[in-house]
Amino acid sequence: MKRILLISLALFSTTLFAQSWVQQANMPAGRHHPITFSLNGKGYAVTGTASNSQPTDDVFQYNPTTNTWRSMADFPGAARSFGIGTVANGKAYLGFGATNTQYLRDFWSYDASDSSWTQLADCACIGRRHPAMIAIGDRIYVGLGDGAFGDLNDWWVYDIPLNTWTQIANLPGPGRHHPFMFNAGGEVFAGLGHSGRTIFRDWYKLDTITNTWSAMRLFPGEARVAGTQFSLNGYGFVLSGDGDDHNFMSTGEMWRYNPTADSWQQFPPHPGQSRWAPGSFVIDQDVYFFGGLNRLTGQYPGDVWKFDLTDSTIGINENQRILANTYAYPNPASDFISWNHDASITDVKIYNTMGQMLFTSIAEAKRMNVQDLSDGLYLIQFYDRSKLVKTSKVLIQH
Repeated sequence: MKRILLISLALFSTTLFAQSWVQQANMPAGRHHPITFSLNGKGYAVTGTASNSQPTDDVFQYNPTTNTWRSMADFPGAARSFGIGTVANGKAYLGFGATNTQYLRDFWSYDASDSSWTQLADCACIGRRHPAMIAIGDRIYVGLGDGAFGDLNDWWVYDIPLNTWTQIANLPGPGRHHPFMFNAGGEVFAGLGHSGRTIFRDWYKLDTITNTWSAMRLFPGEARVAGTQFSLNGYGFVLSGDGDDHNFMSTGEMWRYNPTADSWQQFPPHPGQSRWAPGSFVIDQDVYFFGGLNRLTGQYPGDVWKFDLTDSTIGINENQRILANTYAYPNPASDFISWNHDASITDVKIYNTMGQMLFTSIAEAKRMNVQDLSDGLYLIQFYDRSKLVKTSKVLIQH
């Protein structure tokens, strides 16, 4: 395993942080491959492999105010490990993974307001373990993983309002499982992971208008697989996992990806050695890290660690922060175009490709009706008062 890295300073930077990882209350039961997410100020760990090596249907909820965990009603689907989940529009979406005998392709939503589960349309793809899943607006992108016949590089899009799946372009790199993935600045990124004994450092971005992939700069750290990831403030983060020999790294490294600059910055590692297949969730500006397998000791740790990411924009200029936080979705759109925006954005305007302004709205409206627009490509422009800050392209298809 590589412990000395020769890395170009042009690709990443390091920053000294005053804050450190702080231990929280242990979770009720250690496990690897938990499906993790946060909703309404609470964190969740769903399913995963228990210390007896069996898949589970457990659901645990974490309350950061009281620093306590509690057991919830079991997940109603099959007990599983190697599943994946994400959050979109105030609900969690999760599925896939495997039982002891079956690769799964089922899909579920969870509403934390009433603790209810809804089974959705199965993916039209083949069943798979440890794939990638990323939410952008009303769409959820799922791909990679391994199935009954090996590693996969196909990708699919789930349309939340329509409850349907559509296949899009394959990842141009090799098929793989246990990848890293996230939504950074309103864009889909995925890569790393492994196939057999090959551990990858390649990194890709999906153009959600044309559904084509572009290769980005290689990840500058040690090639890695089977960690955890999260998004915050328009950035993506990768945390822990196995290194380039598919074994533990001496530290549980954390890196932040800046989508505007296509660059990586290293953050303080979590305590102890890295872990295989841990979980994480973000509540406010804090990331909570837990679970996984400690390959050095062979134990399923139950400890939970918190890191304050309030200063995660250190070293990034103001313009880059605004660009990362401001984007339009869904893409393609049909009835409405919605947007996320930085606090400085005041107005949003839609232009056609001839440069004619068609609609204008205050930024706080959050969305615009485009049912009357013809199919085609449009420009969404974001303004800070009269200053144009960012232009996004959106395809409208009715």
